[in-house]
Amino acid sequence: CNFGFLGYAYNARHSARSDTDVAQIAVLSFRKKQDNTLLRLSYSGNIRVLGAEKQARWFFKIDGQECSSPTKVDIIFHQSDNGRTYIPSYLTGVCRATSSGNIQAGQHQITVHVGKHLRHRHGDVASGYATLSFLEVQEICRPF
Repeated sequence: CNFGFLGYAYNARHSARSDTDVAQIAVLSFRKKQDNTLLRLSYSGNIRVLGAEKQARWFFKIDGQECSSPTKVDIIFHQSDNGRTYIPSYLTGVCRATSSGNIQAGQHQITVHVGKHLRHRHGDVASGYATLSFLEVQEICRPF
């Protein structure tokens, strides 16, 4: 694999607000061309956590499994007061493998989820709201 990327998929949509606290919020099918490459995952959209001292977690799954190598790809939003502010967010990272092993060439389903953070109280969560949200996947060469 030479420097650069081999494949690309993009899904953008004008999103109404989703008030689901624990759910899949975006999905994209992607065909990976080679076994020895990485997936660069990106999601952008407005998020909100309602409730003082509450949190929520947004994260990726590949074929139903979270990325495990080189690390999980997630963001955690902590709301310190009872504010109702939607903030623009950008979740991005690189994934080589899930708990099922290295991500092989072939068709894969990439999903974005919102859920509970295991160590903190979960708030009233919203994703989207009067914005263009997007999910993007790139197949890239390994840097080593």
